[in-house]
Amino acid sequence: MENGSVAQVNGVHTFYVDVGRGDAVLLIHGWGSSSFSWRRNYRALSSFFRVIAVDLPGFGLSSRLPAGFHLDTVSTHLVSLMQKMDINRFCVVGHSSGGAIAAYIAARHADKVSKLVLVSPSLLGGRTGKRPFFVELARNKTVGKILVRVLVNRYFIKRALKNAYNDDSLVDGETVEGYFQSVVKSGPVLLEAFNIMEEFNSALMDQVKCDVLFVLGEKDSWVPVEENKSIAERIRARLVVVPGAGHVPHEEKPELVNNVIIEFLRDGS
Repeated sequence: MENGSVAQVNGVHTFYVDVGRGDAVLLIHGWGSSSFSWRRNYRALSSFFRVIAVDLPGFGLSSRLPAGFHLDTVSTHLVSLMQKMDINRFCVVGHSSGGAIAAYIAARHADKVSKLVLVSPSLLGGRTGKRPFFVELARNKTVGKILVRVLVNRYFIKRALKNAYNDDSLVDGETVEGYFQSVVKSGPVLLEAFNIMEEFNSALMDQVKCDVLFVLGEKDSWVPVEENKSIAERIRARLVVVPGAGHVPHEEKPELVNNVIIEFLRDGS
């Protein structure tokens, strides 16, 4: 994982990577991940922007939130982090459930968010597609407590990644190890993090006032592409579908996705 910085945000040890100069861009990872998932993106983006890729509370090198992992508590934590860094206005890029957090911040803190990018976002509440069977089982609180102890290992992480990627040949040892280190200390936060997807209501998208870009993997089997397209059309957002990519287009097709995000964020600046 990239060398980064640590901030104490209301007593919560928070790790983040901070690279580049210019307008600030906050990168928010999805479930079972960390800032590691942006490793192929933040360097390219940092040529034009100041990029902050954060480990959400309880993931990677960040400690847990005392108030638990909820849409409002996590969003408030991230806004507090940016305030602590003296960043009062920023762009937000979120992937999967991190997209729900990003959209929530844009809706609830409209004065702070200048542009919003949603990469394969989970915006459909409990209806979020076809995750691997063992991930679906983990959403059950009772079963999940047992499974978390069993599933946080490299074998199952590799299986989940191969399901998330369309081209599973890209799932190499470095990727598996990076995701393993992202969750090895997460424990019950892995279960709490499902709250984000359950608590988000797609009607919140109508409250987002800034420009929005959807970046969707053409072959995403985890989040229904057509439903995300419908949301994008409803709010008149820009839409890019990445050919041949699954649920993690920013990892499978980083050059294309980086260029799309850079063009969108620079437009009008």
